[in-house]
Amino acid sequence: MPLDFMLKAQSRIDGPLVWVLKDERPGTGNQAVGVADAIKVKYQIKKLELSAFGRLPNLLLGGSLRTITSNAKKCILPPWPDLVISAGRRAASVALHIKRKSEGRTFICQIMFPGDGLVAELDLVAVPKHDQIEGRNIWSITGAPNRITDVVLSEARSRWQQEFSQLPRPIVGLIVGGATKRMPLGTKQVEELAQLIADHNRTSGGSIIVTTSRRTGKAADTLFEKLSKLGRETVNFHRWNEGNENPYLGILSYSDILIVTGDSITMLSEACAAPGGVYIYTPTEFSSVKHLRFHAELYAMDAARPLQNELKHWKSVQFNSANDVAKEINLRLGW
Repeated sequence: MPLDFMLKAQSRIDGPLVWVLKDERPGTGNQAVGVADAIKVKYQIKKLELSAFGRLPNLLLGGSLRTITSNAKKCILPPWPDLVISAGRRAASVALHIKRKSEGRTFICQIMFPGDGLVAELDLVAVPKHDQIEGRNIWSITGAPNRITDVVLSEARSRWQQEFSQLPRPIVGLIVGGATKRMPLGTKQVEELAQLIADHNRTSGGSIIVTTSRRTGKAADTLFEKLSKLGRETVNFHRWNEGNENPYLGILSYSDILIVTGDSITMLSEACAAPGGVYIYTPTEFSSVKHLRFHAELYAMDAARPLQNELKHWKSVQFNSANDVAKEINLRLGW
């Protein structure tokens, strides 16, 4: 472990001072919080409200507070922390500003690649292997760190006990993302997915719990139409725009089998942190090259299987890369 950081670590009576720079986008911000949770020390969350300057590349911004609003800047004041955990390109600029203000005493753990202009000054840059980025301070991880832990899953089981605990087994949880500019999710793909799940249910029985996302769009209507033929007692369907509480965590905690569309690194990573056997639905032309590399990585780890002609109840390897990042931070700082 680097001796200089052990010597520079600020001595505090109540333990190290840790800041989490939380991007306002949940999928990004929660990666930083997930790592902080895994370190198992007290931490402070600094919520980053982003300004219009956040659209500029970090090569131009460097280490500055220009990416955040005046209100958010009020929280970035000394005493400077021993450790900053940041995630996403825009948070990286703020993290580097803090490091410079602390005269190098603050250790920066950055999650996700911040751009070539900042990497050299950051201490640990955790990037997913499927991005295929190498270089100084780069440390490769699998997927996205997240907040799915045994504690979170236990709390979710309690919260959704009334709705899900008495459902017939096996429970198949379906987590649906949606189309992007380059990856379509239309009627044909959704009908194929619904048919695979319906065939399994007719053979094996059990229950189906579905949740959709903002990007699912009109495909949710087709999915609902096809699966609803199995009966209300069999299918519990949640639409993203319904306004009621999303059973997402309940699905992760109760499902024997998890089916996740292959368009979201975050959703797949969170599914792999849950106990259900994970299947990835990725029809032709639906996933990018990077996504396909990530899928292949999960298959090789036995953390997921491709959804093909049949579903089987199996136990996939359960992991959360937040634990790996936390372990590396503790090692480097001697905590």
